[in-house]
Amino acid sequence: MFTPTRLLIVLGFLAVTTQVHAACEIKKFDGHSLSRCKVWPAFPDKAISAKSTFVSDSEGDHDGVFDLELSLLNAANAKPLASYVKPGAYNSDAIRFDDLKIDTARYRLASDVRAFGLRSDFADRLSRANPYAKTDLALYVREGSKLRPVLEGLVIRKEFGEGSGECETKDTKILRTVEIGSSSHNGFADLIVSSSGVVYTSTQSGKECVSKTTDLTKTQITLTYDGKQYLIPEDLRGY
Repeated sequence: MFTPTRLLIVLGFLAVTTQVHAACEIKKFDGHSLSRCKVWPAFPDKAISAKSTFVSDSEGDHDGVFDLELSLLNAANAKPLASYVKPGAYNSDAIRFDDLKIDTARYRLASDVRAFGLRSDFADRLSRANPYAKTDLALYVREGSKLRPVLEGLVIRKEFGEGSGECETKDTKILRTVEIGSSSHNGFADLIVSSSGVVYTSTQSGKECVSKTTDLTKTQITLTYDGKQYLIPEDLRGY
């Protein structure tokens, strides 16, 4: 049963949510542009808006880049509070940009600093023999009227494979999680990145196709902040 106080709280939340949905543009990815918007649970009076638009290398070319427009909005009236623009944020060629998601996990980097994330998906949709897909994570903090990236290009999901037939295949899946560490450098908490993975293989044995699953060794690494960004080893970024 709702008390008058609880009813007012619920109605107030619904009013803010309705305003946010009306103000935030959410557009499905059509291959050329997308828009995402999400209320920030840590700060319910604010919303995160992300837009990405394709720019081809040349007229009619399917290869190119996606620009990024990122904003922190007042959830009640959609007034921009802070913003960040990055031309050519995402390459899209043989490995195509596929999606963008707003990540509002609890990235508390300092007592008074909380970051939010963007997860960008990429996939090779052309090769069936050598499939490839990945997800990159970027983290952003607010500094006055600006949003600033403090982490860019950390691969938190990677799936790739190779094969020469229906039963001569090897597929690998790697997943990574990010946790806030207890130590810090240059004012921001260290990030603890844990990796795990599985390799699926299939081979022909006589008339049978034999499948095997092998767990990769779990690893853990600490990323430290250098005063501008978190330093990412090469084997945790890129393709």
